Amino acid sequence: MNSSTSFVSSAAVNQSSTARVGLLALAALIAPWLAAFWLPSFAQPQSFHDYADQRVWLGLPYAADVLSNAPFLVVGAIGLHFVLHGWRTSNRHAFSDQRAAWPYALLFLGILLTAFGSAWYHLQPNDATLVWDRLPIALGFAGLVAGTLTDRAPQRIAPLLSAFATVGAGTVLYWHASGNLVPYLVMQAGFIAAALIVTARTPSRYTHANRMYAAAGLYAVAVICERLDHQVYALLEGLISGHTLKHLFACAAILSVFSMLRARQHMSIERV
Repeated sequence: MNSSTSFVSSAAVNQSSTARVGLLALAALIAPWLAAFWLPSFAQPQSFHDYADQRVWLGLPYAADVLSNAPFLVVGAIGLHFVLHGWRTSNRHAFSDQRAAWPYALLFLGILLTAFGSAWYHLQPNDATLVWDRLPIALGFAGLVAGTLTDRAPQRIAPLLSAFATVGAGTVLYWHASGNLVPYLVMQAGFIAAALIVTARTPSRYTHANRMYAAAGLYAVAVICERLDHQVYALLEGLISGHTLKHLFACAAILSVFSMLRARQHMSIERV
């Protein structure tokens, strides 16, 4: 294959990747709002706030669920430092340029803020405090999916990041104002699906992209632990609850993303 043919082939692949990313992004961004109009309204069940481990420690209610947010603070701070500054010295090929790090900066900022929002919520679990838990989580999801997509379509970093952050936060505020949880649930599912589909179907410009599957697997375990909060607590005879484990597995999922960023190389560098 001569150089001109190779260039045309590469350009065609890039155009195809950009088109696929654009379609996935559009679907993930509009799905929550279509669901708001087409699906029946679904209110936040108040049983959601009934956590298994309600033990008090040193005057701190729901102590295990509150304190298990500390790992989010640590991982969020370390990850944020890496994507803003550290990658230039520890792995200067982790991003093609600083713009490419913006989505992951939002991810780790969201995780860092989740440590505070979730701790605040668990001190007094109710719908009003849950807003402060879900807002940073939504921003974290927005950063993750925007990063995964723009790793493959770098020319769309700014608009995609802004759009995903707006939609993510918007679904939380919509639930808070209307009581309808459907857009928020669809947002989470849609963002995760978009990230996994693009990982499976579209080549990344970076190595180690498949570590996203490990992050997804750990997050799936976290969700299962959350749903089985009381059952896990009973099975382990009060040692630890499912929701506390949810925090720990979710943090492990973010660590998997961080390890991917620490290890990866830009493809153009690897070929040299």
